[in-house]
Amino acid sequence: MAEPAAAGGGSKKRVWIIAAAAVAVLVVIGVVIAVAKGSSDNSPDSQVTASISTYTAGLAAGDLDKLRGITCGTQHDFYQNISADQFAGVYRTSKEQKSIPVVKSVDAVKITGDSAIAQATVYTEADPAKTSSRTFNLQHTTDGWKVCDPANTPH
Repeated sequence: MAEPAAAGGGSKKRVWIIAAAAVAVLVVIGVVIAVAKGSSDNSPDSQVTASISTYTAGLAAGDLDKLRGITCGTQHDFYQNISADQFAGVYRTSKEQKSIPVVKSVDAVKITGDSAIAQATVYTEADPAKTSSRTFNLQHTTDGWKVCDPANTPH
């Protein structure tokens, strides 16, 4: 009687393997579609949106190098001049307070020459149901779009 039990267990194991393989195939198809869709739209608006995604991913992961690479102006200066230890402390506190912004959507992008302003809907993990508008200012450089502080305006 030990053999039929083992055979039954083997059937269940095969079903799980087939189900896992099917899920893996669906994930691969989803990734391929997302990459194909993203690569087909290389418009300036999409590039701005991608830069915002890179920036917020850097914030979420506490990736100082990514933040140094995707920012310009005084934001870039801040990330360049903060030590890795100081940044780790700020990141840890922000993570504990769940105050790192998450972009729900980029709602509008306005590009004027080498400058862009993007309106986004954001939330924090502290209260995902509470969204707010956030403006991202970007500058186009030889390395692509960078997230910057708004340009200083004369008084």
